[in-house]
Amino acid sequence: MTKKLRCYLYTRVSTEIQVDGYSLEAQKERLRKEAEHRGMKVAGEYSDEGKSGKNIKGRPEFQKMLGDIKDGKDKVDYVLVFKLSRFGRNAADTLNSLQYMEDFGVNLLCVEDGIDSAGAAGKLMISVLAAVAEIERENIKEQTMAGRRQKARDGRWNGGFAPYGYKLVHKDGEKGKVLEIDEKEAELVRLIYDKFVNTNMGANGIAKWLNEHGYTKTVRQNGTMPALSAHFVKLVLDNA
Repeated sequence: MTKKLRCYLYTRVSTEIQVDGYSLEAQKERLRKEAEHRGMKVAGEYSDEGKSGKNIKGRPEFQKMLGDIKDGKDKVDYVLVFKLSRFGRNAADTLNSLQYMEDFGVNLLCVEDGIDSAGAAGKLMISVLAAVAEIERENIKEQTMAGRRQKARDGRWNGGFAPYGYKLVHKDGEKGKVLEIDEKEAELVRLIYDKFVNTNMGANGIAKWLNEHGYTKTVRQNGTMPALSAHFVKLVLDNA
């Protein structure tokens, strides 16, 4: 009687990938169907949500899976992943992790890529795709940084909420937003600077004085509270 192969399912998403439609659940469903189609028994599932594929250090579930493989916990024959990029985007880490698994008799199956590491051709394809994935990751990183540098040169805001005392506005005929003083918030900012420069009060003292005198800050969309804290005062002063 032919032995029924056993497998682990590994899924991973970064925020961007999940938005693009490769959610954890979509990956899991695809892998479960593939395991069933191949007559494999799923012995365990591991998922890293919102984790980069740059290296394995920041992926606790991936490391746990490798540990279970080392310990022979479920005596699996394969690890199934949606695509090789879900296994890793760093070529060295990808190949080292694959070799580690193979040292314990476990192969990798990349379902959408149609690659099985059990054969020589599969191992070669994994080496090539791992290198390509790393190059793509570095290109994306460089393009992102180049875009941010260009925005900074153009005087445009690079993202996130504006510092307290400022607002984001569109300049006529230009893409992106720029910082502009918000006079309503700026009144409180100027008062904080005045107390810091012209008194002996530190951040705690200034926050206490402002609260005692009924000052509050504008509540923004990022869930801030109207009460004034020493942390808020420090943030205002750090933006000087």
